[in-house]
Amino acid sequence: MYIDSTSHAKSEAATFAIRSGRQQQQHYSPLELYDRRVVEGRLRNDEFQRGILTSVQDLYEKLTQYKPPKVAKPDISRSRLSTKSESMFGIPKFVSSWFTTIEKEAGLEKKQEVDIPHGIYLYGDVGCGKTMLMDLFYDTIPPHLTKKRLHFHQFMQRIHKRAHQLKVLHGHREDIDVMPFLAWELSEQATVLCFDEFQVTDVADAMLLRRLLNLVLRKDHGLVLFATSNRAPDDLYINGIQRESFIPCIQLIKKVTHVIYLNSPTDYRKIPRPISSAFYFPKPGISYLSKSCKKEREDHVNNWYNFFSQGHPAESNIPLRVWGRDLIVPKASPPYVGQFTFKELCGEPLAAGDYLTLATSFESIIVTDIPYLTIDQRDEVRRFITFLDAVYDNHTRIAVTAAAPFQDIFVEPENLGTSVFALSNKTPQEIDDKLENDTLVTQHGFDKKIAKKAFMFAHLDEERFAFARALSRLTQMSTQSWIDDVRPRTKN
Repeated sequence: MYIDSTSHAKSEAATFAIRSGRQQQQHYSPLELYDRRVVEGRLRNDEFQRGILTSVQDLYEKLTQYKPPKVAKPDISRSRLSTKSESMFGIPKFVSSWFTTIEKEAGLEKKQEVDIPHGIYLYGDVGCGKTMLMDLFYDTIPPHLTKKRLHFHQFMQRIHKRAHQLKVLHGHREDIDVMPFLAWELSEQATVLCFDEFQVTDVADAMLLRRLLNLVLRKDHGLVLFATSNRAPDDLYINGIQRESFIPCIQLIKKVTHVIYLNSPTDYRKIPRPISSAFYFPKPGISYLSKSCKKEREDHVNNWYNFFSQGHPAESNIPLRVWGRDLIVPKASPPYVGQFTFKELCGEPLAAGDYLTLATSFESIIVTDIPYLTIDQRDEVRRFITFLDAVYDNHTRIAVTAAAPFQDIFVEPENLGTSVFALSNKTPQEIDDKLENDTLVTQHGFDKKIAKKAFMFAHLDEERFAFARALSRLTQMSTQSWIDDVRPRTKN
């Protein structure tokens, strides 16, 4: 979780300066910045969003006067986990120990208590502008306050990694309670914490998050939370293992934030945008493995590699350090572009941490030879979804070669032909009428074709939603505006 605050702040400042075309606009309030971007044509005026901005503006004005408390550094060597429960509810010992320690913390001495401004928990359907509003708020946070903006999965990855590092530093002792120290580190790095895509699907994450938020949202830590989510707080971790143990965390979030539903009638995913040529697939009737298609694919990859690399030479087998091991990038010009085949990227046992490292290390990633995918490649599909989430959340540009357009690439096994790059002559199944009432269609605005694909690959609500969201995001990542809005990386 630890980040060098100086270099991180410089990186954030540089990124925002490039994105906005001038130095950081800390002198603008959220409403002023929104108005300015509407005038510049960078945003479309939306009365629903403007209504939400009144609450964001109110939080901003309170933050201008907010002085967070100074948090005392805990002595990690003297912090011990409870050992009453070896394996509560089948949860790993280290998680159950953190859980049983929570109740004790309510009685801890609280010092330097201050009135903390209520944060914001903003939820609504995909494409309604939640992330844009959070970024607008983030760009105008008063400069005397420290801040951090992370995708929720990225945040949890850093928490797990930092917890492991601390235990290693203290002789691999499992009885050491690292959570108070993690809470202190977070308070040192950020007074305002912005979570994008807040969702909880894992029991270990649920219990860890409950402990951490129970600490950092206390008055003696003073953290202000701004979160976006597709789910209302009461729907977080729905149907999760021992969900009743997570309910106090939900109640805490509702207590310290203003919960706001963004119910905009506009789906910004569906506003027409110029399409770039970064996604290649063969024309109808042309085989992906044909000689003519092979030449087109090679030209496509070479042209986009040259564009993304800005003339920097390509290198082979570049190692990236991830959790104490090397992730090898087959071809790259760091930090501009990395290149993989689909098999190299998703056919190997890579995880979210690997894809986050790639997305934050490169401005652009090229993925070649994406085949037709069926339920027989469930693991590859899940990894591809995780990869797409990582590149989308970090605004990493992608170029691909694929057997078909993404809306057609997920098929039933019986529709495959002689290879994973060809289809049989069987007619694809029609869209089931029952999808008319599917929640992905009725509640989240996805079309029935995407809902059908999601139903084919996953039956858990969170997985189906993640799959449908990934397909929807690919449309946005194919636009020229996505390609033009490069987010610079620094070479390690």
